[in-house]
Amino acid sequence: MADVFLSYAREDEARATQIARGLQGMGLDVFWDNEIPPGQTWADYIEGKLAACKVVIVVWSAHSIKSQWVREEARMGRDRAKLIPVMIDGSAAPFGFGEVQAADLSSWNGEATHAGWQRFGQAVYTAVNGAGAPAPQPVAAPAYTPPPAPAPQLDSGGVEQLSPIGYVQKCLRLFVDGKGRARRAEYWWWVAFTAAVSVVAFLIDVMVSGLNSLTSLPNSQFISSVVSIAFLAPGVSVLSRRFHDVGLSGWLVAGAFGVYVIGFMANAAAMPAGIILVVAAALAVLIVALIPSRPGPNQYGPNPKGE
Repeated sequence: MADVFLSYAREDEARATQIARGLQGMGLDVFWDNEIPPGQTWADYIEGKLAACKVVIVVWSAHSIKSQWVREEARMGRDRAKLIPVMIDGSAAPFGFGEVQAADLSSWNGEATHAGWQRFGQAVYTAVNGAGAPAPQPVAAPAYTPPPAPAPQLDSGGVEQLSPIGYVQKCLRLFVDGKGRARRAEYWWWVAFTAAVSVVAFLIDVMVSGLNSLTSLPNSQFISSVVSIAFLAPGVSVLSRRFHDVGLSGWLVAGAFGVYVIGFMANAAAMPAGIILVVAAALAVLIVALIPSRPGPNQYGPNPKGE
């Protein structure tokens, strides 16, 4: 059982790790990993950790104050009288959490002698071990190096707001990572990007190899094939996150793909049911892709629209 549960926005992971390392140096057991074990849901796993810990530290920042998930963890910590908030960039706590005094670590960079860090470390240690326990002196933590510009960005309502290029970059960055959720904007901008690149690849194949007058296809489809293979993994990944966003398992993507392949093979063999299976699989995926995000967090993570 961890002594301390550390809640933070993923954009602040480097800063949260610095705080966690400093507290571990004082002999405290800190949980700050957002990865859940296989076979467990996000909500059940995080709720179990929150219930078992003695202190809930919430890292308030320009990112986390807009995170519905961080605010929910802060609410649980506050309601159970375990909350110790900390500010890392001067951002005030959101409405409803200002009554709990927050430690100010906005100017702390790992120094053991920093007054704010000493008060914060003493408060956390006392909350974990009791007022009578002799508290060690807070130790130095690794120096903090600001990370590159974070993504995704959130607006004042907690909504993920990226440019079309930003959504495409996110899909490429999460190349084989089907965890989490993807709102409709992310999925459809990816579809538009892949369609545009596929058209360009088709035209290149036509210019290089010529057009077959019988099939209306290029004589060689080498470039188109390379593009299709390259986009397969990120396409499955974002579609899986889209299924998660509406509360469905990402494994259903594999099921729909299997039905599509069976239908395609059956259609090639002139079996009447083939075209029905192909259309059914495509229609099922289209319907899920058009469904709005399910409000609030679910077992796959917080709502990317901040609702």
